[in-house]
Amino acid sequence: MTTLPNIGKPATNALQNIGITDLEQLTHYSEKTLLQIHGVGPKAVRILKETLESQNLSFKNAELPKVNFAVLCTLNCENAPKKKIIHDYLIAAAAANQAVLETLLVDTLSWIKPGESQLEGKTPFIKAVINHRQDLSSLEIQSILTHGREASAHGIITDKKGNKTYFSDIFLFSSSKKEAKIKQITSFVKTEKNYHTN
Repeated sequence: MTTLPNIGKPATNALQNIGITDLEQLTHYSEKTLLQIHGVGPKAVRILKETLESQNLSFKNAELPKVNFAVLCTLNCENAPKKKIIHDYLIAAAAANQAVLETLLVDTLSWIKPGESQLEGKTPFIKAVINHRQDLSSLEIQSILTHGREASAHGIITDKKGNKTYFSDIFLFSSSKKEAKIKQITSFVKTEKNYHTN
C-alpha cells in the first residue's frame, strides 16, 4: 500500500473520514466524486492524480495507463463495475502491469490452469505474469459475462510474430459488492503458432 502524498491537512482529513488512507483506494473513486467531498479541492485532486499516474494507476473511469498493443473491445463496461474490473484485469495482465494488478487482486489469489498447475498468492501470480510477458500486437476481448460473485471472459492475444493465444478465464470475486477484488482465476489457454513469419 502506498501512502497518500502531502495534499494538505483538510483534504487528508476529509479522505480519512471516508476511510481512504492509501493511494490504491483512490482507484475506486472518480475525480468528480473526490471533488464533491468537502475539504478536497482541485489542487489536492491534481496532486493525487499526478501521484496515481507516477504509480501507473488512475482514478476510476479514467483511462488505463497506455499500452503498446491494440486493445480490441466493443463491450461497454462503464455501467457494469465487475465487467470493468475484468476488462482492466485483462489489459493489465496482457501488459504485465504490476501496479494495476495489485489493485484488482486479493492477496490470497488462487490461479488454476486445469490439467497443468495451480498457483497460490497474488505476488507469485504477478511474478508469473511478468516472467511470461510477450511483445504483443493485440488483445481482443470477445466477451465478458458477470453474475454475482462470478465472471468469465474470453478472447485472443496476438503477439508481434502473429502467434495467437486463445484464452477463456473464469473468475470468482471476493464478494458480490461492485468494488470486490478477484479471488480466483481459472484459465484455459490454447496457443497457435504462426509458421508463416519471415
